[in-house]
Amino acid sequence: MRKIKVGYQLDFRNPGSRRKSSDLYAAMLSQVEAAEALGLDSIWLTEHHFTDDGYLPSMMPAAAAIAARTRRVTIGTFVLLAPFQHPLKLAEDAAVVDVISNGRLRLGIGLGYRQEEFDGFGVPRAERFGRTIETAEILKRAWSGERFDFDGKYFKLRDVRVLPTPASRPYPELLWGAGAPAGIRRAAKLDMGFACVGGQREIEIYREEMRKLGKDPARYSVVNSRVVYIADSEEDAWRDTREALMYQAELYGKWLSAAAGTSDTSRVLIRPDPERLKRTSVLGPPDLVIRKLTDIFARTPMTELIIAMQLPGLDPGKAMRSLERFGREVLEKLP
Repeated sequence: MRKIKVGYQLDFRNPGSRRKSSDLYAAMLSQVEAAEALGLDSIWLTEHHFTDDGYLPSMMPAAAAIAARTRRVTIGTFVLLAPFQHPLKLAEDAAVVDVISNGRLRLGIGLGYRQEEFDGFGVPRAERFGRTIETAEILKRAWSGERFDFDGKYFKLRDVRVLPTPASRPYPELLWGAGAPAGIRRAAKLDMGFACVGGQREIEIYREEMRKLGKDPARYSVVNSRVVYIADSEEDAWRDTREALMYQAELYGKWLSAAAGTSDTSRVLIRPDPERLKRTSVLGPPDLVIRKLTDIFARTPMTELIIAMQLPGLDPGKAMRSLERFGREVLEKLP
């Protein structure tokens, strides 16, 4: 039996509007059904707003559609950008998804970092931490099903009640999404799982903080992600994914460098460096992918790996073939 769970990530991006959105979304839901049938453990959604490629902006409707099409996989957000949500509305929407899925929702939340998104929603970027902390607290109270008051800096609520209550008890699993050391330590202080946007170093920071607080890290989910793609050879896999990987790296490189106040993309975690992308992605035939993932699992103390296979602009048919080969030739051979 595998020690580490494996999930499948979707962001519904459509650069250049190459496909009708309805066709793309239908293809993504078909991949969801295939992932469950092939034995994967979870589906994860990621979001951004006001992008030219149609990056998924509305996680809860997509999660509800996935809940209705599946029976077993958990459904997570990696991560939902909390500053752009009213916490009561988020509590209601998440509770409905959790009920539809019979307790399979997992809510990873993050602060956001793109100035364009804060400007678009009219939320000062300086408020992102405080708003997210208050949102997490309100969610927990709202999901109790009891009436409550809340007197925060950003939200003031009086005699409110959220129904239905989630099917999960006491509420859906909460994970904190962060990459910077201070944010990672915050996840431990908040008693949340960790939606890791880095790797081994970041996970060790989380686990060390958990131990300092007298908590057992083994009791919490640590979710990490990697690009994985199956083909007959490394060359074939790179040829299929190169354009999409470079597009994705250029976009994130621009976003992350802007958030860091620099135009130098060489200083950020994700950047358009082909050789680096080849090293950090897991590309190739099944036996090579098994060896690479086994090594990653041995070095990185995660509880769950999310595989990003449907890259932006990649033909969904190619992603589906890769997913099917992963399920049949790789998944059950992982440690």
